[in-house]
This record gives sequence, C-alpha cells and structure tokens, in this order.
Amino acid sequence: MRHQLSQFIFFASLFLVGCAGHQSVFVPVAASAESGSVVYIYRPAKTANVMLTPDVIIEGVKSFGISSGDYKQLYLTPGKHVIRLAATDGNTPVVEHDLEVAREQVHYLRVDASMKLEFGQTYQPYQRKFALIEVSAEKAVTEIASCVDMDDHVRKKKPADAAASQTEENEATFSVDKTANPFSR
Repeated sequence: MRHQLSQFIFFASLFLVGCAGHQSVFVPVAASAESGSVVYIYRPAKTANVMLTPDVIIEGVKSFGISSGDYKQLYLTPGKHVIRLAATDGNTPVVEHDLEVAREQVHYLRVDASMKLEFGQTYQPYQRKFALIEVSAEKAVTEIASCVDMDDHVRKKKPADAAASQTEENEATFSVDKTANPFSR
C-alpha cells in the first residue's frame, strides 16, 4: 500500500510538472537620457481582423506593419508625435492618435481590432476598425508578455525565408519530364 502511494505521488508530480505551461515574462527597457523616451506599440493576438496588418505611420513616414500578436519598441524624442494606423485596402478607416512623449518615460500604445456585423435587408460587409489606445504600464506589460517582438521575429525569419525562396525557385522551373499526357498510353 505504501509503495503504491509513493508511485502515485511520483507520477502525479511528473504529470503536474509536465503540464505546467511556459510563462512568458516581458521586461520593458528603461528610458534614459541617452536613448530618449521609449514607446511600445503592440497588438494582442485576437481573432478580430487577424488577416489585416495595418501600417503604423509616425510623423507621416510609414514605419512598419503590425500583425496580430506583435509588438515593436521605438525610441522617440520628447514632444508631440502623430501616430496613424493606415487603412488596409480600404477596409478600415484611418486612425490617428496624438501622443505626447515625455522625457525619459516609457509609453504604451495598444492596437485594438474590432468587427461588427450589420443585419438588415441587404448584405452589409463586416465593419472593421482599429483603434490606438494609451495603456497603463501594469496592463501593457501583462499583455505584451504574450506578444512577439517584431525585431526578433524578423531576424529569425530571414534565414528560413532565404532557404524557402531557394526551394521555391527550384520547384518553379518548368520541366517536360514533370508533365504527362493523361490520354496517352
């Protein structure tokens, strides 16, 4: 009886350790006088508008496109900055946000996505929209923990993309040996 109990405890502890999930921790960069103010722009992973990637435009210059589940760390000079989310193929309206960047501060902007279905007599497409919202540090740190750093994502993708493009080039060449007339025998 004692042996069975110890075996049960052993296997139960292994099961619990195996089921323990990986908890991601996000630690924001501290702002300093040398680096300037830090701004995190992030988009939590949600199913609403997951296929759309709006462009982030800062002071009229396209900076990057932000996908669902990504975040980007930026350094901006103190002062007022106009940050826009550009419409994607006319599906979403342009969103504009004025951010007052304070000296040696960390700011968090969340990209929210939503879809609304209109029921009526005629077909109406989904009303899709994005919003830029300033978020408190406590909330943003927990939400960014489940996102992927876009800079790390880009660095990791490049070697794989090079290998994939090489494979695609080899497969894309036409060869008569690969074709056959299905009616000839």
